[in-house]
Amino acid sequence: MTAQILSSWTRVALVLVALAAVGCDRPRLIEALPPDLRIDTFIQQAASKIDVLWVVDNSGSMAPRQDNIARNFQAFMEAFTKNAIDYRLAVTTTDIFRDRGKLVGTPKVISPQTTNPVSAFGNNVKVGIMGSPYEAGLEAARLAIELQKTENADLLSRCKASCRMGDTNCTTSCETRLAYPFLRDDAYLYLIFVTDEEDRSDYDVRYYYRFFETTKGIGNDGTVTTAAIMGPKDNGCGATEGTRYQAMSDLTGGEVGSICDQNFSTTLRKLANNAVGLKRKFQLQLKPAVNTLEVRVRYACNSTDQDSLRACAKLDRTQCEGNPGDSMNLVCTAVQGGPDGWSFEPANNVIFFAGNSVPGLKSQIELRYYEEGNEP
Repeated sequence: MTAQILSSWTRVALVLVALAAVGCDRPRLIEALPPDLRIDTFIQQAASKIDVLWVVDNSGSMAPRQDNIARNFQAFMEAFTKNAIDYRLAVTTTDIFRDRGKLVGTPKVISPQTTNPVSAFGNNVKVGIMGSPYEAGLEAARLAIELQKTENADLLSRCKASCRMGDTNCTTSCETRLAYPFLRDDAYLYLIFVTDEEDRSDYDVRYYYRFFETTKGIGNDGTVTTAAIMGPKDNGCGATEGTRYQAMSDLTGGEVGSICDQNFSTTLRKLANNAVGLKRKFQLQLKPAVNTLEVRVRYACNSTDQDSLRACAKLDRTQCEGNPGDSMNLVCTAVQGGPDGWSFEPANNVIFFAGNSVPGLKSQIELRYYEEGNEP
């Protein structure tokens, strides 16, 4: 934060208000805002519908890693169950020559209605070790998305063909009621790459980033996220560093974990929490004077969300005094810049939260600023 920002916020006064009306003689600090200060407020909600595509390496070294995911998958499902997420889970492989993005396993798409979904996914994720050693995860994900789009378009076409000639109500109904098995129009999309090799897809990371971000159509770029369980730098488990997967996850605000871990439960839990709180872009109502921007995130005073709280530059508990534990008065001043901080994207007039800075579920995001040309 620049000195100019700090100077502007020093004019924010704190006034004491007596709480005698509620039988409390302890004063509470209330923030009095300076004139013309804008505060755009948002609430971080869990995504109600999420389609998760797992792109799993099926080359010769991956059997124990596939077993690791299957063995610890309950850790991933906890966040989905707790937040009553309407999910779809599907698996494809990094083999773009044989599988070419096709969904594998039985059933190919797992949902809350699937009998024992944890066990079913555990079977599907064991994709074997007979795949191509030319692992191309990003391209496999692109092919899978294209294939699902084609299959969904075919379902829509067949639905409309079943309507009587001239029945516009029927054809319109097809577009609104048709339930696609995967890549649903109203669901977030979460891509997870699992591999011990670097991505060998033909195009650069930015190409795939643009493709993934526009999968849901213009204006829905914040609803697609990628994550990876991959080879870290200087590892001792024989994995190749996944620099392309890391770059993609950084661009989309996703998480990464190490393929070398003996137990994937921590990583799977982290990926799931990232998936259910996917919103990481928040649009300002007015064009800001950029040097006055400050981002605060409010949590419940009794919050135990340590992962989110660790991403704060400063935590202020002052406003929690005299308030219930569930009051949203634990104030986190968010870090600006870096892989785990927020940044301003002027082209779209949005605040973007990267990496671990993504606000936690049910938090309140406050974007504070002066309008351009109206700064103090």
